[in-house]
Amino acid sequence: MHTDDIHQLELTPLADRCWRLCDRNVAGSDAASVVAYVELLDDGVYEAVWVSVGIGSARFVTLESLFGAALELMAQSMSFGPFKPSPIPHRPPAHA
Repeated sequence: MHTDDIHQLELTPLADRCWRLCDRNVAGSDAASVVAYVELLDDGVYEAVWVSVGIGSARFVTLESLFGAALELMAQSMSFGPFKPSPIPHRPPAHA
């Protein structure tokens, strides 16, 4: 993990113990810039709910491990590229 990669990530405060993890390489007006929502739990663990990369949530003991996981998920999502949507089977229109 390169230090420069980490600098593309930014924690934006939402509340006292809650942040939005954003990718600076994506325009702030684009919803894809939000990588995860992060909350500091009572036990001192950070919980990340993945938004634009990955699915689900994960817990981390340090912010460094959270940033590392975010970078890995971002790299994986870029390597997959865009997905072609599943075709919808044709159905004839309903008649009145």
